[in-house]
Parts: sequence; C-alpha cells; structure tokens
Amino acid sequence: MYKRKVQVTGGGTYFVTLPKGWAEGTGVGHGVTVTLIPNEVGTLLLVPEGIRARNRCAIPMDDRDRVHLERDVIARYIAGYDVIEVVGKRIRPEQRRQVRQIAQSLVGVEILEETQEKVVLHSVVNVRDFPVQQSIHRIFDITLAMYNDALAAFLARDEELAQDVIERDGDVDRLVLLVARQFSLLLRDLLVEEEVGLSRFQFLHYHTVADQLERVADHGAKISQAALGLKAPLLESIAKRIQELAAHSREVLVQAVKAFEGRDTTLANQVLSEKEPRGRLLELAQISAADQPENAHSISIVMDSLLRIREYGFNIAEVALDAAVSSPQK
Repeated sequence: MYKRKVQVTGGGTYFVTLPKGWAEGTGVGHGVTVTLIPNEVGTLLLVPEGIRARNRCAIPMDDRDRVHLERDVIARYIAGYDVIEVVGKRIRPEQRRQVRQIAQSLVGVEILEETQEKVVLHSVVNVRDFPVQQSIHRIFDITLAMYNDALAAFLARDEELAQDVIERDGDVDRLVLLVARQFSLLLRDLLVEEEVGLSRFQFLHYHTVADQLERVADHGAKISQAALGLKAPLLESIAKRIQELAAHSREVLVQAVKAFEGRDTTLANQVLSEKEPRGRLLELAQISAADQPENAHSISIVMDSLLRIREYGFNIAEVALDAAVSSPQK
C-alpha cells in the first residue's frame, strides 16, 4: 500500500505522485496516458495504457490427456485470459484436434495460430456483445425445454428424445462458462463494470442464478438417462404422481426466474411460501419406486431430480430478493 499527500497547484488542480517502482513495473513514464475510473463507493482506479494486452498465459502440453487439458483450458478461460497458448516441443496432430474441439466448446474462442510447437487460442468475445441478462434468459429457455422434453421422454420411454436432451446439456454449459468468465473479468478489471453496466455485487446474482440453472439442466439430462434405463412402461398411477410433482417443480422454477428477472419481491415471496417439508415428498418418491420394482432405480432418480429442481427454484427466488435490494431501480 502506498500513501501520498494530495497537493494543489496554483491553478487549483489536485495531483499526487506515482510510486516509482510501480510506474517502472507497468511501463508508465513521461507522456504515457493512464485512465482514471471513479467507483460508486468512492475509490479511484488508475489503469495504465495497454495493460489488457498482457492478459495471456501458457499451458505446457506435456503428457496431458484430453480431460486434463480441457480442465486447464476452461480454468484459464473462466479466469479471464484473452490469449491461451498450449505449448510443447512437438504437439501431435491428435493433440491439436483435441485443442480445437475444446475451443469449439467455449463461446467466442478461436484458433489464432497453430504450429507443431504451439496452438494459440484467442477469446474474441466482448462482454458487451453478450449482455448477462440475455445470457440468463437464453440459459433458462434451453433449460426449461430440456426439462419438459426429459419428462416427456421418461413418461413415453422415448429414447431418441432422451438422447437429444442429453446432447443439449452442452449448450447450457457453454453459456454458463461465458457468464463465469464475465464475472471473473469483472472481479479483475473494474473497466468491465463500465462495459456491462453492472457492479460486481449485482453481477454476482446473475452468476448464482446461472449456476442454479446449470444444475437444473444437469438433472434434465439425468432424467433422460433414467428414461434410457426403464425396463417396462410406467404404471399409470406412478406416471400421474411424477406428472404432478413435475408440474409443481416447473411452476416453482418458472415463477422464481420471473421474480428474478423482474426484481419482483412479492412474487419471490409467493414462490418461497410454497416450501413444504421435504420428508413427505421423499416418502412419496419411495412409495412410487416400491410400486414398480423393475423400474425402481429409474423412478427414484427422476423423483429425486424433480425434488432437487424444486429446491433450485427456491434458491433462485431467494436470489431474487437479494438482487432487488442491490438493483439500481429500487
């Protein structure tokens, strides 16, 4: 931490000196332009010219397998790096194909350069091109469609539809990773606050909702997997119980997201008033599984997923209450 006394020129201009070590380390010298960004809490951020151009990192290829490499690239993508270099003495064609596939799974990432020694990934996405409000709405649309189709696939034992739902889970993952990246950039760089028009505290609510919706999508895929495991058509009584619970869970989720998007505290509280003891619902799930032993495993998975989706809806409703407090409209 550096402390400086504020001085005033004869013309009434306020000024402070910059620490020499910091200036030399960041390349700030005579004639260099710096940007000053006032923050709503009263602080002032000083940003040297060209500092964003240094936002790059390298990943040694070594003997990383596909899963290990994918984790490393995604971690750096979320961290907010604009340029990610995968480097090695000799990167084999199969390894380069893996890097290309990983790049295709991330929003806004392109191959900038590709040689035997390195593959350079460049994030060309601008946070202004993907407003988080639109991203959340798109994530919700995909997730709700997955939920409806997964349930339909389970009730009808439709394997083709179930496989389609499982494949769509990747679309949600891509958008959730984008929101996570934007949040990381916001934490690292206050300039991003100006670009997105949201404070870090406000953006946190969108990041949390995206995370909850991703879990709902995961359970949509899980319900579809359960559909593939059915041994016989569902009994009518069991199908009716599943439909009733699914309708309630869907309504909780839909109304919770509506409350969040509209910063509607009244609706959020109405959603939360629907909470009831989980034990009774678990008992219903256990009875349903016991009524048809040959399908017990799949039925248990679906009932558990529906209960969890319901809880994620309640979580979003609680976030809606928190977001309403920090909303500039309130």
